[in-house]
Amino acid sequence: MFESESELLVALQAAAKSVNSVLTSGKALSKALEKLDTPKALERQDYVSDALEALKVNDLTIYGCGAQQQDMIKTLDQRLHKMRLNARQALMNGLAQGVDKPDHLKVLSDSPLVIYMHPLTLEVHFEQTKAVWTYAHEPLQTVSLAPDEIIAAHRALVETFRASRIDSLSFWNVCRLCYDMVLLKDGQPSGSRVDIVELLPPLAWLWPNTIKKTTAFPRYLLAYQLQKLRSDKLLQQQNIRLELGTATGGSTRNKANVLFVPMGAFEGQYYLSICFKQA
Repeated sequence: MFESESELLVALQAAAKSVNSVLTSGKALSKALEKLDTPKALERQDYVSDALEALKVNDLTIYGCGAQQQDMIKTLDQRLHKMRLNARQALMNGLAQGVDKPDHLKVLSDSPLVIYMHPLTLEVHFEQTKAVWTYAHEPLQTVSLAPDEIIAAHRALVETFRASRIDSLSFWNVCRLCYDMVLLKDGQPSGSRVDIVELLPPLAWLWPNTIKKTTAFPRYLLAYQLQKLRSDKLLQQQNIRLELGTATGGSTRNKANVLFVPMGAFEGQYYLSICFKQA
């Protein structure tokens, strides 16, 4: 018995909260399990993965079917593992048949699966039945897991790179002009470091190729041109050197303020600032 109304109200409120919590989680659990209603549904990694995760975090005992829960989890876990292996093998075989040379494919990571096909990186998400082409950690295009679609998208993106890029000497000159514009806007003296992302607006207006002037300059293209400038050994012109300031510690947490510049398939560096100085 409760000795006061306040104690009763507290108990009722706690009970209501507990029941609502069970009902809310039960709806999510029911939605995940209901998807697995046909043999065809059991072939979908996203459905199996969702149901498995729901079973792991909910107790079926309160719904009267807890006796089989662990068997369900074990069986679905084994099924998902086998599906992932089969899907990975089918994808790699399909990609190997579609590229000019099999050694052009490099697996950078297995969990999640990340594949390098020069100059792009493919991030594979089996549970979502999709893959994402990226460059310099910047997403470029989302595709299905069909090898033909993945390879076609790669070729189209590489052509976009070729159509948009400029030679390294021209880039150095355009980059310096954009840098000087940022200095003028901010009232900074020559040689001052500025945030590298501040170059994006003037680059969009001054870029000589196919970039639309009404859209933001692609971050991936700036990363690509900086990487190419370095590989062409053209960072310095007429005793003026382009210098990049490395992003360290907390500055890398907000990816919008830094730029990743790759160096081959496995390496790269985040940069925060840029400047042009007397060599």
